[in-house]
Amino acid sequence: MALQIFPPESRKRFSEDSRVEQRHIFRLLDREFQKRPAVGIYGLDDWINGHIALAMHVDSVEGLYFKPEEIPIPILAKMIDTHKTFVVCTDTGKFQFTGKNLKIDENANIICDLPTEVYHIQRRDSFRVVPPVDESFKLIVGLGAGQELLTNIVDIGRSGVQLDMRAGATDVSVGNYWHTCYFERTSSRTANFDLQIKHYYQGNDIGRVRVGCELYLPKPQTLKEYESTVDTIVRARAMGNLKKWYLDLSWWKGQIF
Repeated sequence: MALQIFPPESRKRFSEDSRVEQRHIFRLLDREFQKRPAVGIYGLDDWINGHIALAMHVDSVEGLYFKPEEIPIPILAKMIDTHKTFVVCTDTGKFQFTGKNLKIDENANIICDLPTEVYHIQRRDSFRVVPPVDESFKLIVGLGAGQELLTNIVDIGRSGVQLDMRAGATDVSVGNYWHTCYFERTSSRTANFDLQIKHYYQGNDIGRVRVGCELYLPKPQTLKEYESTVDTIVRARAMGNLKKWYLDLSWWKGQIF
């Protein structure tokens, strides 16, 4: 299967939240490199013609190791002592950094210094993340007349969410709207928002249904709360701190003891 890589992003698009704390860079890259992700290697000023490599491992002294994929030897030779833009493609988006002082070892592997700045970026706007296993984190659907339906969250993005619910609990039709929805975790909840049903299918159990929804005419506060939820999950997973993922939510009002 052909490896898929993604082009770099302009640093003007990076928010401060996308920067990985320097003290976490080694641990983060070491964990991601164990999955052998695809990597795009680009010139600092040429983001069109990328070369493909596989991330191999991280060494605290030598730096980062990559295995080239169909990169001719003459091109590898030209990389020596240069700086390149690296884009590591993972399930949770992409990590981008500048790899400095490139070397080629006796096995034709590419080596660069451990970066001091790494940014974590979503690959696309529709990208979804799977929430941590947290029984207190739910999405509540308002059914009208004071009735509410509690649903499980399968995955969540900046503009939509996929839900798991009991089949027959309410009418599920493509194009229908659910009003007065909100996320809830223990005693904290987001502002209300509206969802439009885009698709549905049978869940893992015959008595369950999966429903894909998109935000309908969201308010700025809703967009901010969705963004906060997605980014908090992504950062917590990258840092290996899923048990306390909710502490950075913009809408979480719990007490930290």
